[in-house]
This record gives sequence, C-alpha cells and structure tokens, in this order.
Amino acid sequence: MIYKAEEYVEECPENPKFPVKHIEVLTPLDGSKKTFVGQVTLGLQTPFGIQQVPISFTIPAETIEEAFREFEKCAEPKIREARQGIEEEIRRLRSEVSRRIVRPDELGLGGGGNIIDFKPRK
Repeated sequence: MIYKAEEYVEECPENPKFPVKHIEVLTPLDGSKKTFVGQVTLGLQTPFGIQQVPISFTIPAETIEEAFREFEKCAEPKIREARQGIEEEIRRLRSEVSRRIVRPDELGLGGGGNIIDFKPRK
C-alpha cells in the first residue's frame, strides 16, 4: 500500500514530560482510514554519553486534534516498555561480561607467541 505522509508538531512548554509532540499522519492513497503515528525520543545516560532512542507508536484517533489529545496516554506505555527492554538488555550484557573468563592472550600477557622474559640480562 502507498501512503501520503504528513508531519504535525505541537509545542507544549507547560508540559515538562512532553514539551514537543510529533505525529505523522499516514493517509492511504486508496482512501481508507488514516493512521496516526506518535514519535518521541528517549534519552538514556550511558558511559558514552546520552544516547537517543526513538520510539514510535500508533494512536487510535479519527482526527489530528484527537490524536494530540491521546498522545500522552499512548506514549507512556511504549516508553515504559522500551525502558524495561533496554534495562533487561543491560542486565543480560552485564551478566555475560561478569561470567566471561579473560585469557592472558586477550590482554597481551603471553600466549600466541608473546613471551615475556623476566630473566636478568648479563
């Protein structure tokens, strides 16, 4: 199916949770029902700085005005789901790393032809 896409943005400075709301309206060229897709970006603090994670979700609505009214209600469960998924992945990676055995050749401390001779030279 081919869609025409239109993007709408609402600024809500009084709403600290969602100061800017993005909605994309997808209109099928065959004239069937429009789809409203909300978009937010989740900022996560990592050892490498803040990483942006995009989150998209559909909003059941008939009009763009209704979609903006329903935005927060539809966004919050998707944000919770994304956070939980990321936290689970971080826990899994930490567990993997903590169980991993590091071999001396991986650290460059011998093995594989890297021999360190500590005998005093004459």
